[in-house]
Amino acid sequence: MTAQRTHSGVLFTFRMIPVIAAELARRSIDPQALLTEAGLPADALRGEITAPLARIQSFVDLAGTAFGSETFGLDLAERIPAGAYGVAEFLVRSAATVDDALRVITDFATLVNPVLRFHFSVEADAGELHFSVAAQRDTLGCNLNEYTIAYLIKQFSTVLGAPVPLARVWFSHGRKRAADAVAQRFGTHVRFQATDCGFAVARDVLARPMPTADAALHEFLLGQARAQLGRVGPVDIVTQVARVIEVRLPAGDVGAADVATAMATTVRSLQRHLADAGTAYRDVLAHVRTRRREELRQGGVAEPEIARQLGFADARSMRRSLDERAED
Repeated sequence: MTAQRTHSGVLFTFRMIPVIAAELARRSIDPQALLTEAGLPADALRGEITAPLARIQSFVDLAGTAFGSETFGLDLAERIPAGAYGVAEFLVRSAATVDDALRVITDFATLVNPVLRFHFSVEADAGELHFSVAAQRDTLGCNLNEYTIAYLIKQFSTVLGAPVPLARVWFSHGRKRAADAVAQRFGTHVRFQATDCGFAVARDVLARPMPTADAALHEFLLGQARAQLGRVGPVDIVTQVARVIEVRLPAGDVGAADVATAMATTVRSLQRHLADAGTAYRDVLAHVRTRRREELRQGGVAEPEIARQLGFADARSMRRSLDERAED
């Protein structure tokens, strides 16, 4: 799997800007000003956004500076509620053991963010979970790297009812300050400037049963996750654009200009990259709508409601757009 590159760099999907913005607003800091400075659209305040990684890193770093925090990624992880990552997270929670849960992360992390590559291995003394991003030496950068590991550890600790005893933690980024504070927060030795990011837990921890294990639910969620994974495909510009469209469908803001703005690029650049991939924006939009319509039909949703959820004015407009196109 390779990360998709545009003229602006690796595209990254991030859904925590509203959480950060709410914290900024509570401190009378204007989140919109930071978004503008980072080159991100106001749409990011609404929820999930897919944009150049460098711009999302910039926003997170600016927020950390505004908060006066040198460990902002760790602080952010504490503010995220359980269930924020949907099916993938509930799959982890319903797994039988810690070992099973870590393997689920490697198999289905793509559902959370297509550019992240996770790998789990059991070494002589511990189980190690690694993550990286292709062609990114510092992976996601200081704050987002530390956020990712801290969030995973927090969720395991919550489920197990006690802090997870870590054997070691490592990060691909460097740190000139607060390295001791990071180690203290994780309660173990932390290595910086490693080849990737990750953490290790002793082998006896791997065997611990998950108190939230539910075999029937886990099997059901596996089916859901595999179906979603089958639609993700390679990490390319088409996949990224389709994901942005899906998020925006109910609001109807799915014009090429709207999606380009949401991805912090221009319509011309968006169309050029899609053309390089052998398609056009209108074709990606039609594909996403057609696929989503079939899903809603199978769920017994009425045509008028399907049309609304796909961003059409009414069912007639939906049929004219999708059915006539299919006949061409």
